[in-house]
Amino acid sequence: MSGQAKRPVDPVLLLVEPEQGPTDVAGRLEGAGLRFEHRSALAPAGGEDGSLVASLLVITTGALAGGSPADARATLGLGPEVPVLVVAESAGAAEAIDTDEGTALVTWPASTEALRALAGGLSLDRGVLEGRVRARSPDGGIAPAALYAEIAEAADAAFAEAREARAPDLDQIRLLAERVHSHLLRDNGLVLRSLEPHAAYDLASHSTNVAIIAGKVGLGMAMGTEDVVRVILAGIVHDIGMARLPDELVRKPGRLTEAEREQLREHPVLGAKLLADVEPRYAWLEAVVLQEHERMHGQGYPAGLVGRTIDPLAQVIGLADVFEALSHPRSYRSPYTALEALEQVSEMKGEYFEAGVVSALVNEISAFPLDSYVQLSTGAIARVIGTNPDNILRPEVLVRWDSDWTPVDPPRRLDLAEMPEITVARALLEAELPIT
Repeated sequence: MSGQAKRPVDPVLLLVEPEQGPTDVAGRLEGAGLRFEHRSALAPAGGEDGSLVASLLVITTGALAGGSPADARATLGLGPEVPVLVVAESAGAAEAIDTDEGTALVTWPASTEALRALAGGLSLDRGVLEGRVRARSPDGGIAPAALYAEIAEAADAAFAEAREARAPDLDQIRLLAERVHSHLLRDNGLVLRSLEPHAAYDLASHSTNVAIIAGKVGLGMAMGTEDVVRVILAGIVHDIGMARLPDELVRKPGRLTEAEREQLREHPVLGAKLLADVEPRYAWLEAVVLQEHERMHGQGYPAGLVGRTIDPLAQVIGLADVFEALSHPRSYRSPYTALEALEQVSEMKGEYFEAGVVSALVNEISAFPLDSYVQLSTGAIARVIGTNPDNILRPEVLVRWDSDWTPVDPPRRLDLAEMPEITVARALLEAELPIT
């Protein structure tokens, strides 16, 4: 065999971890149906041409032994085009990693679904592939607040174009959707932003939140990279038909009359009309915008579609839209808490939405999402680092401040599923955290 070996299309991973490592990364990769070669040490090795053939290097921080992902690539004889997924055994280990271009980070324990999504996305060829995109490297550590503002600005621009009966700039929104996808692979910063309060009539914030939540649901369903990017893009523009309705109707305080509700229900059709003549590569978007209010047993509109006649991406957008509306204020009611909103959408499983879509949202968003902060019944403040599918009210947390706001160094790890005497008192916004 001569020359450079062709990179495989399917993910072929090289897993490196200590022989007696504390994690079960190998077991979960295997459970995700991913092919991998397992090594217990960093050492050069390869095929007949002297180089390893791998589409992704997965390495635990224990195996890094203080080195960087770039050092690990070089030691194994892998080129810089091979992305690296670093599995950190703790939050402290994650903070000590000097990440570089083409590196993603996940803190253990990570779900099988998360590993599948990360590995599948990162291991796509970095060139241009028909119908697929690579997972972009984290864009310079951009703060979630800044990226959130960019999404809202893009949604605002889409509404402005729609008011003039023009389709939005889908190429620019597509690039933004790819960046959102990459950020969602890295951490939950955008998800936490999407759960924060916004004004009752703020369509741009609503669309931004729907895009983020829908993208997270797509990852939870182990969708391919292209479909996740598409669902994020669709979330940003799903309500552009609203811009074709009278502003006094869209912003009317209080409940609508039956005639007003019927007029408001025209917005999917109006939005689809704006997208009817877009470039062929975006032809799929018209059906998603038209069908996002359709429901499994024909309860939706405008066509009363049933079951699998509803576009799968439209189902994801529809559920994200319902959850966002429930968890944020409306003129006629206060917002539900995240837990109350999750309970509401859970009751829609199998009746209004496919069971798998609802399960993905409940598993991915959770009552207390990963990386969010909570105050415990002891008064201590902790960061959520793991969820418990059997009891979403009892996550695994890392205590960062005691009840008197004294920093805890090193942070204490608590599994509330094993500590019935301690509960989560309430979720905290970022602005409520102690300044230390």
